[in-house]
Amino acid sequence: MTETGIGVPGVSIRHRETGLVRRQLSPLETFAQSLAATGPSIAVAGTIPLAYLTAGNGAAFAFVIATVLLLLVGYSVAQFAARTSSTGSLYSYVALGLGRVWGFVAGWALVIGYTGIAAATITGSALYGGAFLDAFGLSFFTTSAGQVVLLTVFALIAVYVPVRGVRLSTRVAVALEAISITAIVVVLIATLVHNGFPLDVDQLRVSDTNVSSIGVAAVLAAAAFVGFESSASLGVEARSPYRAVPRAVLGTVLGAGLLYIVAAYIQVVGFKASGDALAQSSSPLGSLATDAGVGWLGPVVDLGIVLSALACTSASLNAASRIVFNLGREGVLPAAVGDAHRRFSTPHVAILVLAPIAYLVTVVLVLTGTDGLTIFGVTAAVATFGYLLAYLLILIAAPRFLRARGERSTGAVVSGVLGVVGIGYVLVRNVYPVPDPPYNVLPYVFLGLLAIGVVGYVALASAAPGRAHGLGALVEHADEQHTRATDETTSR
Repeated sequence: MTETGIGVPGVSIRHRETGLVRRQLSPLETFAQSLAATGPSIAVAGTIPLAYLTAGNGAAFAFVIATVLLLLVGYSVAQFAARTSSTGSLYSYVALGLGRVWGFVAGWALVIGYTGIAAATITGSALYGGAFLDAFGLSFFTTSAGQVVLLTVFALIAVYVPVRGVRLSTRVAVALEAISITAIVVVLIATLVHNGFPLDVDQLRVSDTNVSSIGVAAVLAAAAFVGFESSASLGVEARSPYRAVPRAVLGTVLGAGLLYIVAAYIQVVGFKASGDALAQSSSPLGSLATDAGVGWLGPVVDLGIVLSALACTSASLNAASRIVFNLGREGVLPAAVGDAHRRFSTPHVAILVLAPIAYLVTVVLVLTGTDGLTIFGVTAAVATFGYLLAYLLILIAAPRFLRARGERSTGAVVSGVLGVVGIGYVLVRNVYPVPDPPYNVLPYVFLGLLAIGVVGYVALASAAPGRAHGLGALVEHADEQHTRATDETTSR
């Protein structure tokens, strides 16, 4: 094992085999990880109506604000991704900028976030899957028992694909998202054509819309982007990671943001023309398809959302398992979770530890009579706190990381200040005014889960400081010569 420093005090960089196949994923496959983890189809179907319920005609502007905010976060992530690569994703980055303790906080918060989103999206798969099958007379799958059956089937698929191989996982993800997004785009275009490509002046008049309501809706809109950074967890497996990962991160935010803004505008236009209430529709895209004369696309869209949610579940497990895997390799978590599958070269132990947690949470809630939308909402809300905390830390860490390297950090400072203000606002709006039950207790649920991990790390630092100090060690640094040599090798 060799060790080299990168000029960041207190951080040791070790280059060693991880058990994962190095430099195998193409830029498209790397991008697919971030795209699938974001789950844009689910956001178009579910988040936009919620944003409209809050901001009315200002829904599209809420997504503009959220896109800008997440671009600030993405810029900070890209500063690290262009210079370092690691399976540890954002926690390795934060450790470089703020130290090991904050690095662990970021990592643990992301594990909560990815696992929570896995629970939410597998619930979404079962919910939309049940509705899809019900349209064909199979109403059993809308019952609690039927939902458990679907949850079980989808969970097995969501585990099998990432265990079988990261290339399979990312390729399946991009294929499923392509199908789903294509169906959604066709419905949106049909809606515009049906309504004569109208210019909805009401949506363009910010002064006529309650600015505070747009700000609140931007909180919901920001949650539609979480997971965009997950390609950073493929830093070891991606080809030319110092170019592919930053492009995947920023490209996902830009692409998803454009889709959300356009989809919000068109959905509001479509429902105004039909006289229906967007926020009250059980299947907004299906209703738009029917109004636009392409009702046959409704079931296709619903099936596409099922597939998109399933891809998001697998992608979330992909990212979460690699963080846990890396912590196991670094000695912070038990060594067993740092094992890779001998045949498939995937972090199978970590996947098999995390997946049952997401599955059991959803099954228990279903069996206690909780409706699917509530399960989706509460698990996604807890997860969002994890993402936002990690994003907040990466915004603070980026300028310090660049200064430690002797590089200019003006851009990182500006994006960091603006991003911290924005993320801070989002966090505050999630807890005050106090939301209705059960959402009022979710911040404390998240803090409790976070505290479990932090207390464990502090105890480890006291009992076995050598292991605790290993956090953040498995990072590869891309100096100019290393980057050039790597890119030349992988492009052959």
